[in-house]
Amino acid sequence: MNHATTSSHYIDTLCIGFGPAGLALACVYDEEFTAQGGTGSSSFLALEKAASCAWHPNLLLRNTDINHHVYRDLVTPRNPQSPYSFAMYLKEKNRLFKFGLLGRPASRFEWSDYMTWVAGKLKGYVRYDHAVQAIEPIVQDGQLSGFRVQGDGFTYESRKLILSNGSSPNVPAVFREHMGSYVFHASEYLDRLKAFNGDIPKRWLVLGSGQSAGEVIADLIAKKDDIHVVSVHRSIGFKVAQLGQFPNLVFLPENIEYFKGLDSEGRDRFFNHVKSTNYSGIDVDESQHLYSVIYEDEIVGRERLKMAVNSELLTLVRTDEGYHVTLRDSFTGALSEYVVDAIALGTGYQQPMVPGLLKPLEDFLVKDAQGGLQVDGQYQVALRNSDGVQIYVNGLSERTHGISDGQSFSAVAFRAGVIFESLQASVVVPFDYSI
Repeated sequence: MNHATTSSHYIDTLCIGFGPAGLALACVYDEEFTAQGGTGSSSFLALEKAASCAWHPNLLLRNTDINHHVYRDLVTPRNPQSPYSFAMYLKEKNRLFKFGLLGRPASRFEWSDYMTWVAGKLKGYVRYDHAVQAIEPIVQDGQLSGFRVQGDGFTYESRKLILSNGSSPNVPAVFREHMGSYVFHASEYLDRLKAFNGDIPKRWLVLGSGQSAGEVIADLIAKKDDIHVVSVHRSIGFKVAQLGQFPNLVFLPENIEYFKGLDSEGRDRFFNHVKSTNYSGIDVDESQHLYSVIYEDEIVGRERLKMAVNSELLTLVRTDEGYHVTLRDSFTGALSEYVVDAIALGTGYQQPMVPGLLKPLEDFLVKDAQGGLQVDGQYQVALRNSDGVQIYVNGLSERTHGISDGQSFSAVAFRAGVIFESLQASVVVPFDYSI
């Protein structure tokens, strides 16, 4: 493919996504260029498919909070003096002293409001409602010379591309043909509930053992007294996430370096050792609440929450009565059947070996032995037959950089600094599209 058309939308560094990863990167650009007396808005632009950068908007539920320290915000680990820290947010909102007296982590609502506050100060760096549909290679004399990024009504071209669009919802194969209004991933929860217009289904199945599954169950049960939830788990049920100080040292930058130095087998073993710090676990207060629901209901002779543990889902069939589900006990082989009206999947997220948007660049991507992207220590993707262009993955390299590169705030600020420094260390001359 040989493109030589001119474009008025050339951007030096183009970022796909403006969630926490993209927002943290915009903070670096603004801080650095402001320090030089200018602005980075002409050098860096993020394209965000949503109308805002609200943090997990479909899981902003009552009585939920973040499970990381507020110092692990968008900027503080990289630059404690940044004007975009959570502390500066509190100061501007006149809640700094009050928050100090709170005695608990920040709520999900407040953390999302913090994101929105930062984004409001950096609105020149982003275009909302810009869903990227395709990334095409710009090729000159057989060399990858740039990228054409397209969506509905827009086209941008760049030689520096940063994927900050986050992990994708994990939907087990058995559910895929049923996805829609009544079967959905937890990341759609509040939007799906609003669509019921108050007529919320009574019989639910919630799959998963992590925080989002637990929070969805707690919220459903609080809606109406006649809602019944079957909570399905492959293991013994909800486990408390590993929140101890020593296991959580895994999120430190030096442990990211340690992980990067391991071979493929070592990374797999190490990841399995530490995954309980961030996956398939719930907070202590969530565990206490759900157990209390079951216990208190037993006292009054009712059951709103049924725990189906050590279970695997065998079949899912849509009938006139609802969704007919068959579960099998993974130890005894015993079968159990349920009919439910709706299903919420708290099945987490996944990172593809090769992000879908990069498929058109397949001929230029260097793969590792497992068929995934080859990513260096600075989060840069290895390319072949390329003329100085660069691709970075910002929050999409859990395989190569460890657990802090998944659904975690832990390395957001650190990673943004690393990527920015790598970009500034290289000189990439804009391609002359008029040739």
